[in-house]
Amino acid sequence: MNSVFVEQLKRIRHLAVFLLLLNVVALALAAGGDSSVVLVALLVVLLLTTSGLLFVLRNRSMTWAATQEHEPLLAIDPNTGIATEYWYHHMLALECRRAVREFSPLTVLCIDLGEKVERRHLLELVRVLGEEFSRPGDLIGWNADRAIGAVLPSTNENANQLVKRCFERIKGHEATADLPLHIVGKTFQPRGDLNLGKVQQQLDLHLQHALQDEPGVYFHAEDVTDPATPGITYTDS
Repeated sequence: MNSVFVEQLKRIRHLAVFLLLLNVVALALAAGGDSSVVLVALLVVLLLTTSGLLFVLRNRSMTWAATQEHEPLLAIDPNTGIATEYWYHHMLALECRRAVREFSPLTVLCIDLGEKVERRHLLELVRVLGEEFSRPGDLIGWNADRAIGAVLPSTNENANQLVKRCFERIKGHEATADLPLHIVGKTFQPRGDLNLGKVQQQLDLHLQHALQDEPGVYFHAEDVTDPATPGITYTDS
């Protein structure tokens, strides 16, 4: 769920390795007799910079390990403000049972962020989704390492237009215009077999097919078996 944080750790590790190599080169030159004041000063700066970078890397790695260890206890991801992967799946399972009990359709989204997403992109995406999915019961959270999910209870046929409007808003913003987003969504009817496993399996299958095509919205909807009257639904406005 903290893919951006992991990428930052990788960059710090690469930089630390590079500085260590520079230290080795500087020590080799000093050992060869070329011990000028500039070389000594450079060596001191490199050693201090490397030490500071290793200290930062140690602290961030410990923070990451602690977050991973206690992640099942967290409901909100502190880096983005959306639900953690554990809590998102927990609430999705509850909403599946609620949809069957109340006989109301349930729409679930999976948004693949691509491999080049940065923190600024992620925060802008979360902001747009939070503005669009604002009814009581709507939930945004991590569905996987680089995928965000959304649970929209009591939806109707306008859910497709809503998702397309979100995609257009995201692509219309300068910070997220170039993100190769694939948004897969499906409206599930409240049949007895509606559960977390079914939702995840079908969305994963649809996402695999969508990733073979251009970025965009790929929406599916199950056929209605009986008339349903959801309590709060989206409109096309």
